[in-house]
Amino acid sequence: MEDDIQIVERKEVQVKDAVLIEGFPSVGMVSSIVANYMIKKLEMEYIGSVNSRYFHPTAIIADSVPMPPVRIFAGQPVETKECICDRLVVLTSEFPPPPELMKPMVDKILTWTGEKEIKVLVSVEGIVNENPRTDDPNTYAIASTANSRKLLENKNITTLESGIITGISGVLLHEAERMQRDVICLLSEANPQIPDARSAARLIEVLDQFLPKLKLDPQPLIEEAERLEAQLKQAIIQAQTMNVGPKARDTSSVMYG
Repeated sequence: MEDDIQIVERKEVQVKDAVLIEGFPSVGMVSSIVANYMIKKLEMEYIGSVNSRYFHPTAIIADSVPMPPVRIFAGQPVETKECICDRLVVLTSEFPPPPELMKPMVDKILTWTGEKEIKVLVSVEGIVNENPRTDDPNTYAIASTANSRKLLENKNITTLESGIITGISGVLLHEAERMQRDVICLLSEANPQIPDARSAARLIEVLDQFLPKLKLDPQPLIEEAERLEAQLKQAIIQAQTMNVGPKARDTSSVMYG
């Protein structure tokens, strides 16, 4: 199945020593929100794709351009002083690959990034928030090697001591540990019921610590979160208003009485 996965480069771009952000969908669509926000904010260029006949049969339309489900973007070079890289690459999709394709996909990503001499891979994930009403979701990090763990020092982020990470991020972490490749997974608590822009904003704040020259501003995502929350509150109020009446009161007394 691995032979069926192809990374197709549309443009030759020098990405040696870059950091790659992996953003396959996760809880609250946090990964996809982060990846697409960075692509727009940093005006990144579409440079390639990952293709397979087993992927979701979908075209993603952006700026009137049809693209495959798994895309690769690259940003412009930045000043390297106080920064862990001089270029950023983002790999993103709105659709998770089938479970049987995750290991072959990770193998292909690690092979390609190794050939391109990409420095560090950062996977962003949403995890289920037990208290989705909080305005300040907790964030965690786990790294595959001693070298990548050093990058987490003094970043004011809790190291994940135990737990389970599934999907592409989980496979990427354990394969990177085996191969001694530098991979960091950043996780933020998210509401699984909605696209959680607030959780995505929290990860943008964390990423900004790693990539200070890129000046990632989370405020637009916070504003988007507030807009979505206001819409949800209004929808709840409308639903409650529609249910007011004798029948609704009778139902309540049965449920809670």
